[in-house]
Amino acid sequence: MDKILTGGLKQNLKGKVCVVGIGNRLKGDDGAGPELIDRLTGHGRLCCMDAGVAPENYLEKIVQAAPDTILLVDAMDFGGEAGAYRLFTSDQITGGGLSSHALSLRMTCDYLHQRMAVHVFILGIQPAQVEMNQPLSVLVKTAVDQLAAELGALA
Repeated sequence: MDKILTGGLKQNLKGKVCVVGIGNRLKGDDGAGPELIDRLTGHGRLCCMDAGVAPENYLEKIVQAAPDTILLVDAMDFGGEAGAYRLFTSDQITGGGLSSHALSLRMTCDYLHQRMAVHVFILGIQPAQVEMNQPLSVLVKTAVDQLAAELGALA
């Protein structure tokens, strides 16, 4: 499984960090981003926001938080094993493919770069299923648990 090394997170998540969860809680593993936000809220230097399915609606809240680094967390199909996760730079996100929110993610990244000097990363979690009215799969729940511990330790 692809995993993030804590050293890589420490290297990239500098200063005030805003973690933004993206996804639909009603569609199984697509709710991984918001679920991670639930676990991280209140951890030290992390500013946490649950943007649901419309991260573009949170742009000004993110700008007002004045972070040095933004970490967008979303369920993404990058061809990994279910529950795997990877860190992407904002220039690796295009208008299609990886995420059901890819256009929103690209627009979000572009807007944030125009509005402020900020580092933007996307943490993609490979879903097992994204069916309506399903809970997180065991593999994605385990990944969220690991990420919450890893990110919480950096706070």
